[in-house]
Amino acid sequence: MDIRNVSNQGNVERTGDRGKRAEGQRVYVVPAPARDEANISKSGRETAAAVEALAERARGDGGDRAELVATALRKLMSGALDGDEAIQGAARRLRDSGFRSA
Repeated sequence: MDIRNVSNQGNVERTGDRGKRAEGQRVYVVPAPARDEANISKSGRETAAAVEALAERARGDGGDRAELVATALRKLMSGALDGDEAIQGAARRLRDSGFRSA
């Protein structure tokens, strides 16, 4: 392809850019269908299952949530949750409930 004429008239000389093999042949390009694919590792599936189990457990926890939140707020505001005893108690409850980090 000769592009020397582009600045003169905006034309491109195309006579020299076709090879002998391309003459008389048409090239058809058929796009491949798009494929969306994801591979989730065994560890990822296990983590998702653990998170879903915890979420289901939280959703199934019956009782009066408003009263539970109000009680926790009163304890927080009074400073009852600031000591080592409160922290150790929370850690024991987490351990005994089977809590595991994800």
